[in-house]
Amino acid sequence: PEVETIVRRLKPSIEGLELAKIELKLARLAPGLSPKKLERSLAGKRLDSISRRGKYIIILLEEQCLIIHLGMTGQLTFSPANFKENNQFLKTVTGLQKPMGVHSVDKHTHLILTFISGERLLFRDPRTFGKIFLSSKLDWMLHSRIIKLGPEPLNLKIKSFVTQAFAGKSMRSIKAFLLDQEILAGVGNIYADEALFMAGICPSRLTSKLTPSEQQKLMQAVKKVLQKGILNQGTTFSDYRQPDGTMGKNQERLMVYGRGTLPCRRCNTILVKTVVAQRGTVYCPMCQAK
Repeated sequence: PEVETIVRRLKPSIEGLELAKIELKLARLAPGLSPKKLERSLAGKRLDSISRRGKYIIILLEEQCLIIHLGMTGQLTFSPANFKENNQFLKTVTGLQKPMGVHSVDKHTHLILTFISGERLLFRDPRTFGKIFLSSKLDWMLHSRIIKLGPEPLNLKIKSFVTQAFAGKSMRSIKAFLLDQEILAGVGNIYADEALFMAGICPSRLTSKLTPSEQQKLMQAVKKVLQKGILNQGTTFSDYRQPDGTMGKNQERLMVYGRGTLPCRRCNTILVKTVVAQRGTVYCPMCQAK
């Protein structure tokens, strides 16, 4: 939902614009690319479209494709032409700085795309887990990071998917199954917990133990929680921001994620906070009985 929201918000602002300048300030975010190569490849090119595949942002230009993965803390901010940027930052108790609105370029702004008409696209990533790739426009779908992705859950044909995806007798947890991007593209930790709660399935249940009706119910829940996340413009707990610098609203409507040790919104049982599939996990022991 966060990446989808960013793409939808950026689409009317940047499609059709022509790039004037490209500044890659931290080369290690772009494996195999030098700042000069990126500048030569993209300068003067028109940005044809922006879309999403899984958690990757796909920017198609006249001949090239720019692929961006935001990582854990990446932000893609749109700065309109002649826009007076906000120099203020919120400082957390740990000393981290959080931008307020459309931020000024700071030490965490690692990619700046400047358009001929004056607009800028700013990629800010404090923890630098994000990635930037360049591919041919014609074969970006064959890029090693893209080709292995599973189907898009929003477009999922549930009956045929469960028949194929659950065919093996997997002994891993159902949460690990949901987080596997090669099985289903784009489901993150937040939405895995929320979908499992909606479907009434414990995150540690073995995938092989789910009944066919539970499999279908879970996939329907995945679709619903993702659609809800998009409707609410993404979930902001820490770093996620929309392109105008504002936070998402979905965090206010979560049922379990981030609510460990609090009462279940449905049955009032205290929610359990644990670790499943090496990820922090919250579930209701009553609504999601093993």
